[in-house]
Amino acid sequence: MSSPVLIGGTIYGLTLRSRGQFVAIDATSGKTLWTTQGREGEHASILGSRAWLLASTTDGNLVVARANPQKYEEVRWYPIAQSALWAHPAITGSSIIVKDVDKVICWSF
Repeated sequence: MSSPVLIGGTIYGLTLRSRGQFVAIDATSGKTLWTTQGREGEHASILGSRAWLLASTTDGNLVVARANPQKYEEVRWYPIAQSALWAHPAITGSSIIVKDVDKVICWSF
């Protein structure tokens, strides 16, 4: 159910191993480049740009990481919902909109 992104020949996503590991995979060879330790979440909706990854997880967090094929570089994480997030977030100008189980939430940055 998690949505991966392709950035510059690298696929970034979330695997179910170890209760959820962020992972980077070389799109050409299929080789795993790195994985996190685990317990990141059951599901993650990932948005990406050349330099950044934004991942909203089922436990209501937004993870900000660098899009780096050599290593996982988490910059920060923010609690953005009080209940589970299953819907993909939307970015509009200087806001991110998320929908948890009960409501739609708009965060400005």
